[in-house]
Amino acid sequence: MRLETEKEVMISKQVEACGYSKQIGVYAIAAVVNALQAEGAEEFGLGVRVAIPAFGYTSRIHGIEKHIRAVCRQRGYELLELEGKKHPALRLPQVTVTGIARAEQTDKEGKENLLKSGNSIVFTKWLGMEGMVRIAEEKEESLKERFSAGFLKQIQSYRESIFAEKEILTAIEQGNVWMDQIGEGGILAALWRLSAAAGSGIRVDMKRLPILQETVEVCEYFHLNPYQLASAGSFLMVTENAEALCQRLAEQGIPASIIGQITDNNDKIIHNGEEIRYIDRPAPDEIYKIFET
Repeated sequence: MRLETEKEVMISKQVEACGYSKQIGVYAIAAVVNALQAEGAEEFGLGVRVAIPAFGYTSRIHGIEKHIRAVCRQRGYELLELEGKKHPALRLPQVTVTGIARAEQTDKEGKENLLKSGNSIVFTKWLGMEGMVRIAEEKEESLKERFSAGFLKQIQSYRESIFAEKEILTAIEQGNVWMDQIGEGGILAALWRLSAAAGSGIRVDMKRLPILQETVEVCEYFHLNPYQLASAGSFLMVTENAEALCQRLAEQGIPASIIGQITDNNDKIIHNGEEIRYIDRPAPDEIYKIFET
């Protein structure tokens, strides 16, 4: 939500995360903070509500709250409110994070004008990254039966990558960059939103979509589609000067790839060589499937 005046804008973002891991609040916080920073916010406050099923133990609330307080303290985020309760309608623990910020008024129309035919689409980091890390936490015991301790440790090393301040600031410094985070529904949902925002089609090369081998292995093990898996910390960026943006991101140690461009028609296409598929409306995030059994 945005409330604009002549000189400034008030921005509000909200994200929910569900699961048994005590880290679920951290992922929701990362997604909210990234979204606020991408809108130009430098200072912001966070309100967090933790809810667990009525049959859950209060100690689970305290465990989730401990990680929330820790990440806010470590990263200097202002925690305005933290509330925990039991809710009879819930089947899984749920964390809802609301962030509110004040930012300087920017040329929003100018950024939207970047979404025009011929401009390139840049992807930062890796698709399905957040979902992979969360699955490894939720299903650690199951994964230990299949994968080595080193493999699982490597997965957890990507947890810090869900925060994206460095690449957001790099894009803002370059200027004339439109940004959108890869949230629920994964890269396919993000590409659909991009096309809707542009009011035109897109053409993306599947071979250019970056994915970690760890994500491939975890998704194959649980029969999940990594292209529909959330990836907080990864962004789609649209700009007229994609090569320069990728170069600046690389200098900051941020992987970035040019994956396609906006077109002058309404077709939302992903091609893999000569094979073409059309992007459907966003589907539920694949991570929810691991809680079905």
